[in-house]
Amino acid sequence: MELTKEQIQYIDHRLENEGVKYWDIRLEMLDHVVLDVEKRLDLGGNFKNAVMNSFIFLGWDGNFEQLTKQRLFSINSFVKKLYFLKIKNLFTKLKSLVFIILFVTTYYIFYKYSSLKVYKLITLIILFTPIIFGIISYLLEFSKRGKSGHLTYSSFYIFFSFLILNGVIQFVKPDGFIPVSKDTHLFVWFLITVLNTIFSFAGILVHLDTSEKIKNMELKLKSI
Repeated sequence: MELTKEQIQYIDHRLENEGVKYWDIRLEMLDHVVLDVEKRLDLGGNFKNAVMNSFIFLGWDGNFEQLTKQRLFSINSFVKKLYFLKIKNLFTKLKSLVFIILFVTTYYIFYKYSSLKVYKLITLIILFTPIIFGIISYLLEFSKRGKSGHLTYSSFYIFFSFLILNGVIQFVKPDGFIPVSKDTHLFVWFLITVLNTIFSFAGILVHLDTSEKIKNMELKLKSI
């Protein structure tokens, strides 16, 4: 028995009220619940009882917060896999490899031949532009009432590399845990900036790909 639009909306609202705040996770669960409820109604069950039994079948124990956390963990693992795969592709595909070589060569020229003031300014711009973009995207998505788990995590991986590489900057410096000369410290900044730019670019590509896929899911949700 095919459910009416009103019945589907009822299930969607119940899922949201029961703790499924991420709309893309809710849409995935909605598909499962609708199919299960339709089967139960074909057997002659009552709609609301069928919904409740379907919720219990999914693992409902008063709310779906724990199930949402599990799904977010799975989404994170999926996006992380895409992120590292994108990094691999950047180094193995000719077009992106040429782009990387041109970027590193141009940046190295500034590192080697420009004044210290100019080099620091360029480094700050290259290093922090994707970081700021990623943090803003993450906070905007996370603060939405109808937020997306996929977009929240894909925006996080734009600045993920800096969270890791920042440790090197903090430890390897003239007065740091690993003391080095000022020249070596500048070269460390050069290497970190290069790596972070490449990794952040991979994160941006993953975020853009994810955004495109999410648009189709949004259209499906709005049609309900």
